[in-house]
Amino acid sequence: MSIDKYIGRVVVIVYQDRKGQFTKRTILIRHIESGTVLALDVARQQPRRFRTERILALEPVTGHAS
Repeated sequence: MSIDKYIGRVVVIVYQDRKGQFTKRTILIRHIESGTVLALDVARQQPRRFRTERILALEPVTGHAS
């Protein structure tokens, strides 16, 4: 999965954390370095880091919520 093309875009990811828990998050991808996605968690309005190997699915967000 090539995540680089989504830099600067809002995407929904399915992520498995180090404890094995699955989460679905909407993030704005800011930067990718050394296997880590640096992003803004849209719901929490906080910066987050995600390991690329733990991102199980990714879908770009299209349109705007009203």
